Amino acid sequence: MAFFSKQFVKLTGKWIPRPKTVSTYDAKRLAKDIEKESTVSQTDVMAVLTAIPTVMTRYLAEGHSVKLDGIGSFFLNFECKKTGVDTPEEVSMDQVTNIKVQFRPAMKSAVGAQKGKKINTLIADDIEWTYLPSAKGDAEDGDIEEDDVTNNEQGNQGGDTSGGGGFAG
Repeated sequence: MAFFSKQFVKLTGKWIPRPKTVSTYDAKRLAKDIEKESTVSQTDVMAVLTAIPTVMTRYLAEGHSVKLDGIGSFFLNFECKKTGVDTPEEVSMDQVTNIKVQFRPAMKSAVGAQKGKKINTLIADDIEWTYLPSAKGDAEDGDIEEDDVTNNEQGNQGGDTSGGGGFAG
């Protein structure tokens, strides 16, 4: 079961549902559950999960993207100074203000009520949403700005409502 809260959008003056994360599972929990689903021990799963960042970092540094079937692809991207240059000859790494890893989730054809749409492979076909108010009440959950709405529409990239938890232990 997944949860949502209600939040006010200043830009539109309207209320919208927002996914709500209730906890974070770490690599140790992931390894323990993978052990139950396979013939691999928790220790072996942890060894693999621990090696993933090192190997992925090397691949990305060599100019490759990394695709994890059923999860998505990771690749490098730049943030650049707002002003470009006039000619291709002037383009240089001096224009780069940040190097970041982008993630593009794997997609699948939806079933049921979402049939005909493409959805992230990590979204269960039978997901059930339950309203979970905050301790302070939804009116005080915090107004959201235009950028937050955009992030929500793009799969909550960079937000804390992604249901996340990385490989860090």
